[in-house]
Amino acid sequence: MAQKNALGKGLGAMFPDLLTGSDRQPPLVKCGIEELQPNRYQPRKNFNDQDQKQLIASIKKNGIIQPIIVRKQGNGYEIIAGERRWRAAQAAGLKDVPIVIREATDMEAAEMSLIENIQREELNPLEEANAYLTLSEKFGLSQEEISARVGRDRSTIANTIRLLKLPARAKTSLVEKKITSGHARCLLSLSSLDEQNKTLEMIFKKGLNVRETELLIQKLKKQPGKKAILKDRYLADLEKALARKFMARVQIKGSSKKGAIEVRFTSLDELNRLAGLILDDLK
Repeated sequence: MAQKNALGKGLGAMFPDLLTGSDRQPPLVKCGIEELQPNRYQPRKNFNDQDQKQLIASIKKNGIIQPIIVRKQGNGYEIIAGERRWRAAQAAGLKDVPIVIREATDMEAAEMSLIENIQREELNPLEEANAYLTLSEKFGLSQEEISARVGRDRSTIANTIRLLKLPARAKTSLVEKKITSGHARCLLSLSSLDEQNKTLEMIFKKGLNVRETELLIQKLKKQPGKKAILKDRYLADLEKALARKFMARVQIKGSSKKGAIEVRFTSLDELNRLAGLILDDLK
């Protein structure tokens, strides 16, 4: 499937009223740096990388050229887009920054923050996954709707969200770029955390690339005496379809004649979301 071009349009094309107004240029003003607060839906968590250090140096020399987009919040303002520049301005010792004040809903603020970070390629895979989950659980967007908004294929959205099901060490390794998202998806094809962790050790020990990891997992699944029995094609396809619908890990245990369907959740909010989906379908 061809990549959607939403990201290539830029924020101005996707949110014209929010960024430019309907009939005039947005007013540019300055405010004290202490009057701003971070976007509560900011997907990026790490602001201490080398790129941020370079931005701080640039702002010390040239100041902030591109204004920060904000919305009114209490006695100050909440950042919609430009949190990196605000943090860098603080580190550079600036007392005030240029801002553009706009009205925006919570969903618009969350979308813009996510899209800005994707455009700049600043999110690690787990930050991106959590941002998609926020759009889904907080604002009720389907994967198709998220796909249209952020310019990613729906399958990419689903596969990215699945990364949140990785064991803790694999998540850390992914963030630290010791493994790739391709390695991570391979690990998720294994049925237990123990298998995933053991395979992760093999990746490190042997320096396996993604294709070599795929072959290793295929070999492990063919070993005699393996506890996990490979499902027939119908049950495997049904399991995948249910996982897409619930946006959660689903296991079908047993056979097509008798068994159980297990849907995993990791928080009360996720349990309530899943219960809502099931109960709505029963109405």
